[in-house]
Amino acid sequence: MLHILMVDDEPDLDMLIQQRFRHDIKTGHLKFTFARNGERALHELEKHQDITLVVTDLNMPEMNGIELLLKVKKLYPAKKIIVISAYSDQDSITTAKNAGADGFLFKPLSFKEFEEKINECKTDL
Repeated sequence: MLHILMVDDEPDLDMLIQQRFRHDIKTGHLKFTFARNGERALHELEKHQDITLVVTDLNMPEMNGIELLLKVKKLYPAKKIIVISAYSDQDSITTAKNAGADGFLFKPLSFKEFEEKINECKTDL
C-alpha cells in the first residue's frame, strides 16, 4: 500500500482525491492523509511513519511548499515529494526541483498525470 500525504489549503481537493481514488482506497492499494498547511503536514509525518509520498501545494499560508519540501527532505530524506502549483512559471519548477522535488504538477490537477507520478514513485520505492 502507498500512503500519500496531501498538503493543500483548499479542502475541496480532499473530496476530489477521495472520489477519484475510491476504488484504490477501498481495496487498500492507496491510503490518503490530508493536511491544510506545512506545520500540520509535519505533525502527520511524525504520526504516520508509513507515509511514503508527500504531495504539497506550492502556495500556502504559514509555510509554503518549498519550505515544507526542505524540512521534509532534511527530516525524512527517503520520502518522495511532488509539488503542485497553479502557476506554471519556470522559476517555480526550477526552485522545486533544486530543493529536491521528485515531481511537479499543475492545477487544475490532471488525475491522469497525478496517477502517472504516483506510479513513478511506487516503482522508485
